Amino acid sequence: MAAATYRGFVLKTAGNSTEIWQVQIKNRVLSGNMAAVKKSIDWFCDTASIIDPKEFSSLANKKSADGQPAQENFHGYTIKNDSGEANAWYCFFNGRLIKGGKLAIQKHIEAYLVAKQKAEQRK
Repeated sequence: MAAATYRGFVLKTAGNSTEIWQVQIKNRVLSGNMAAVKKSIDWFCDTASIIDPKEFSSLANKKSADGQPAQENFHGYTIKNDSGEANAWYCFFNGRLIKGGKLAIQKHIEAYLVAKQKAEQRK
């Protein structure tokens, strides 16, 4: 049984298979391929809610079929994804390139705008 750690969680292979991994989050044991299990852990760390890795596996299959470039305007900033991959979004923000998941970029922009608004109110 192989073991690894990711973001403080212990990942173990299920049985004799090296393709299926398991992780225990709170009192639930989640299993799936390594990438999907890691996405479940990321989701739990970011939102404190548990999503089964099977949900991410099905999304990965749908997204690879699409593969279409996407673009979105968010509070005046253009967020783009050229490859169709889930975490391949990017945005030129305050003269810098930021990359990652669309939700993470949106949260970053919102946090900046809230901080900017509070700073202006203090003046």
